[in-house]
Amino acid sequence: MEKIEKKFISYFKENNLSLNDKKYLLAVSGGVDSMVMLNLFLKFKLNFSVCTCNFNLRGIESEKDILHVEKFCKKRNISFFSKKFNTSEYSKKNKISIQMSCRNLRYSWFRSLIEKKDYDYIVTAHHNDDNIETILFNFIKTTGYKGMVGIPKSSNNILRPLLDIRKKEILLYAKNNEIDWRDDISNNDNKYIRNKIRNKLIPIISEINPSYDNSINKSFKRLEKLENFINYHIKKFVSQFVYENKKYVEVSKKFLNQNYDQSVIIYDFLGSYGFNYDQVSQIILAINKKNNKKFFSEEYMLINDRKSFYIFKKTSFQKESKEIKSLEKVFIGSKRISLTKYNIENFILNKNKNNAQLDYDKVSFPLVIRNFKNGEKFSPLGMSNNKKISSYLSDNKISIIDKINQFVVEDSSKSIIWLVGQQINDKFKVDSKTKNVLEFEII
Repeated sequence: MEKIEKKFISYFKENNLSLNDKKYLLAVSGGVDSMVMLNLFLKFKLNFSVCTCNFNLRGIESEKDILHVEKFCKKRNISFFSKKFNTSEYSKKNKISIQMSCRNLRYSWFRSLIEKKDYDYIVTAHHNDDNIETILFNFIKTTGYKGMVGIPKSSNNILRPLLDIRKKEILLYAKNNEIDWRDDISNNDNKYIRNKIRNKLIPIISEINPSYDNSINKSFKRLEKLENFINYHIKKFVSQFVYENKKYVEVSKKFLNQNYDQSVIIYDFLGSYGFNYDQVSQIILAINKKNNKKFFSEEYMLINDRKSFYIFKKTSFQKESKEIKSLEKVFIGSKRISLTKYNIENFILNKNKNNAQLDYDKVSFPLVIRNFKNGEKFSPLGMSNNKKISSYLSDNKISIIDKINQFVVEDSSKSIIWLVGQQINDKFKVDSKTKNVLEFEII
């Protein structure tokens, strides 16, 4: 058995993967790396299918790559899938680089295939040289120690069985075994940062240290141990201070009272939600200075509050609104609210915040129940002047999450008559002239 084949088999043993009872989906581009991987899966008679992407970036060359892989698969009766993407349009629409667009598009498609076709794993042909390029790329971007750890050997049902194999080993194996592949000429285009690292930076580094790859790999293994150590402490941090809700994650700021610096843990914890190093530095500053600021990653929002900070998807809290045309029961959010009308003679004051009693004849239908808007005001019971709703909620120590979920009832004159579950508008209170009472009740 050749050296590369031994490394390939040992990968599955190290990851406790049975070779024969799993179903693999191979990402094959037609280049030498993925074609060698494909031949290794064939040689060891594993259960697999092949998928390839056309990103429409290299015209006829992209078509030829797909055709090359397709012919190979048809000749050997291997299940084959292909998909075309309008990568340039996706890049412009999402305001991200072409390379990041390619990554997002292909992995999204791979995952849809896994779900539809019931595969156990996606398999990619990333190798040792790719890993070193990634480490150098991340070092330039100042991504912190996690970036220096490089490409994981496996993650989220993605396997990378060639990650310990060097490019020169792959090329030698391909030549010795007469494997046919296609070269991607865009790899020579230095307009991409990764290509500059591969074609310009690495040759300079290899002049300074011919065994640079061994040095980087040794550092990589040490950093893996550091990552494991930090992951252990992150789990402890999560168990002590993090509370998960269906819509958000709450992080108690009690960790600030610990007698050691938790910043490394916070950087890693928030990094998993897409917040970069600079953002996390600002978040830590805001937490310590008690500034109630908002921070945004690509998918998430973080809001700092008095005792906790909260993380939730930007789409978690949708604005809601319902019209109330008559006395009825209303369902909105997680609340069920009933409306009743009765004569003043039956009035008994109810101080429960889940109830609101108003002068029915001062209210004009239809009503609207909805989320409050920033800057809106009302006159709380007992006050003649208007007060900002946000200020009223802050004065009453309402958490930021409850503020986001706060509803108001507005009548047809655009007056806010009830801050739901909190307080009524003084101008609509029951008084000596009231004849009929309108009562809201949160059931």
